[in-house]
Amino acid sequence: DELNSLCVIWAAGISGNTVKGLSSRSVLPNGRIIVNDLNEVKWVKDVYAIGDISIHMSPENPNGHPQVAPVAIQQAENLAKNLNRSLKNKAFQSFKYIDKGSMATVGRNKAVVELSFLKFGGTMAWLTWMFVHLMSIIGIKNRIFILINWLYNYFTFNLSLRLILKERK
Repeated sequence: DELNSLCVIWAAGISGNTVKGLSSRSVLPNGRIIVNDLNEVKWVKDVYAIGDISIHMSPENPNGHPQVAPVAIQQAENLAKNLNRSLKNKAFQSFKYIDKGSMATVGRNKAVVELSFLKFGGTMAWLTWMFVHLMSIIGIKNRIFILINWLYNYFTFNLSLRLILKERK
């Protein structure tokens, strides 16, 4: 779904700055904003928080959802659908996180994959991690460039950390 807006705020990271004007009872000591099952900030009407900055505590998830991209992506999709539904005077639908599993690369030819029905590691998990991440890239041209870059780095043992460093003044 797409949502046209005159105001979009985007941020990245796992902790947010304090939002001025937001009641302290809506924010945990760690800075996460408490939301309901619609991702609406508790005790504030028509203000929403999603991703790492938000936390929805429930009996099923007393500590909230994990602070990972799949949660934020699903929250964004749900919120966009709900805001579009509101334009048609339709009721919002509650957010339900669907855990599709976890993957992590832990080195050259080494990774772990944990799905609800299967867990494995090693080279096969590493190839699975690469395939899933490559397929999440938008555009065939981008996928090809990234695949070529990965292959080049793999065969040349290019292990650069790819850090962006700023000169200190």
